[in-house]
Amino acid sequence: MRRLQKIIQVLLPLAFGIGIVWFILKKVDMQLLFDTIKSGINWTWVIISWFFALLANVVRGIRWRQQLRTVGVDPSLHMMSISFFGNYGMNLVFPRLGEFWRCNYIAQNNRKPFSTIAGTILSERLTDILCSASIILLCLVLEGKVLLRFFFDDDSKAEAIAAAGGEIRAESTLVVPGWLWVLVILVILLLLFWIFRPKLKRMSFYQSFVSVGQNMWKGFLSLKDLPNIWSYIGWSVLIWFFYFLNTLTQFYFFDFTSHLGLLACLSVFVMGTMSQLLPIQGGLGAWQAMVIFALLQYGIDNQHAIIFAVVAWIIEQAFVLLMGLYAFIAVALKKNNTK
Repeated sequence: MRRLQKIIQVLLPLAFGIGIVWFILKKVDMQLLFDTIKSGINWTWVIISWFFALLANVVRGIRWRQQLRTVGVDPSLHMMSISFFGNYGMNLVFPRLGEFWRCNYIAQNNRKPFSTIAGTILSERLTDILCSASIILLCLVLEGKVLLRFFFDDDSKAEAIAAAGGEIRAESTLVVPGWLWVLVILVILLLLFWIFRPKLKRMSFYQSFVSVGQNMWKGFLSLKDLPNIWSYIGWSVLIWFFYFLNTLTQFYFFDFTSHLGLLACLSVFVMGTMSQLLPIQGGLGAWQAMVIFALLQYGIDNQHAIIFAVVAWIIEQAFVLLMGLYAFIAVALKKNNTK
């Protein structure tokens, strides 16, 4: 039964992502897509984009090593880089399992308990959440119209769905704004929580939820033990700057997006970042849908928006796959040498 559950956990998100991609691709001009892949990609910019992705992973390793040193672990930079290459490579197949692999790899190679290493990941992830939230807030201030349309403008979403190959249903005589649905649902959930709170406190899943929240807070507070917190903050900013440059250089893969500026890049970057919240391999489907929506807001026609989202994602995941293979081969070779 457990094996079946694990299989379902892997296949269900993958099937969902493939379904979204099929929905997006069903009305795309396949000849235009193949022509773009064949002769419409600037491979120089692909290499530059991969370089920024590589730098982001290396800097992630430097930042995490700073945390590991507080618990008596000081791996080499190469080992830290391999841990992240393998992390993202593993996530391509098994969503969210990469962090477990990364912890186990560092723990085994430094003879430290798994729980000790895992504790540092919690604060690292919380830092990334704060960074992404700050970038979303920045986008809301500088280019809020895109995010507001995505969350609250049903007409814009309907146009995006139609552009991506779907159909807009006949309009209802009663139109309820999306923001009102969100507000009503939140109010109902808060009321239910308040009414059933005494009973919830006695339930194991509620206690587990509270416990996880407390551990996350403790993990975040552990950052105060870092000898140089400003260095840690600096590395964090640099990581996300490289991620941003990685997205910006993707615009130059194609002539039809090379004219887009920094604000358009910020919107696409934020939409792509939010898509990673779903436990789908590589953000398959969700990333394409949200990036297409953002590109449509900047005048990119639906065919080219789809092509960008599909091809750029494939190129990005190819890099992740190559780095993952490098990590797994390096680990296997080291094991063979130590036998």
